[in-house]
Amino acid sequence: MFIVHLERLMSPTPLEVLRHLNLNHLLAFLAVAEAGSFRSAAARMYITQSALSMQVRQLEDVFGVPVFHRTTRSLSLTGEGKRLLPVVRRLTEDIAQITTELREEGQLQRGVTTLVALPSLATTLLPQILREFGALHPGIQVRLRDADSKTAFDLVLRGEVDMGLLSRGEDQGDLSFTPLFADELFAVVPAQGHPLSQRRRIVMQDLKPYPLLLNPRGVALREMLEHKLQSVGIKPAPVQELVSTYALVALVGAGLGVSVLPRMAVARADLLGCRTLTIQDGGARDIGLVLYRRRSISPAAEALRAFIRSTLPATLQSK
Repeated sequence: MFIVHLERLMSPTPLEVLRHLNLNHLLAFLAVAEAGSFRSAAARMYITQSALSMQVRQLEDVFGVPVFHRTTRSLSLTGEGKRLLPVVRRLTEDIAQITTELREEGQLQRGVTTLVALPSLATTLLPQILREFGALHPGIQVRLRDADSKTAFDLVLRGEVDMGLLSRGEDQGDLSFTPLFADELFAVVPAQGHPLSQRRRIVMQDLKPYPLLLNPRGVALREMLEHKLQSVGIKPAPVQELVSTYALVALVGAGLGVSVLPRMAVARADLLGCRTLTIQDGGARDIGLVLYRRRSISPAAEALRAFIRSTLPATLQSK
């Protein structure tokens, strides 16, 4: 163990090996190797021949070996220079490529960003928003994922997505929440043959006699409804617990109970056999953008975040 430890202490790190080498040294070597003379290479790099010669000498000092054979009439690569040349070519090509890509991303000419949203928002608000964003920034690819609130928060925390369009959670922790709008809650009841079918408005207490069809525990909306129902003396004991809005609405239409869902969740749902009622004391869930506080986001993600915030009011009016 002592020998291994000693070898580690003696072996220089890449940072230690390369700290006296800079990109200009490599570019100078490459220019001279490709041009075949210091004069032509200096003209190509828009520097003086003496400055170019100094950079090559500094590179040779770092390596401890000459990379060119120099005579008054000719210039050629040494064996060490021939070994170095393909490495420098690959390195400079890679650096040039990543420099171009990052500049284009900074200028929003290209990029990728990932957004997670609640299914109700992915089917209502985001199609129009993403279409308009794509027309404004055709080089940026937006990858959309949909998930329940608990899964979505975890995705943001783990860095698998850049941001989320979600409802406010009880404990945000390291996540920031920027509110965008309030998503009003509605009761969903059978369209006919139910005591509430002919009503237009109700209060939460009016739901007490009827079987409840709700999201499962762990979904932010369910946790919110738990508090609201308990505050009016209703102990939630749903007869069915489903994540899918469409499934909940279908069960209501079949006369199996009533549900409470936000406006965005029922906006595109097939309400055949159902109707929605305003809940006067139902309140709303807060919808906003969720980001991880300790992580910066890419220019593409920042552009999408700003676009959602600026265009969402007009998008909501169209729904």
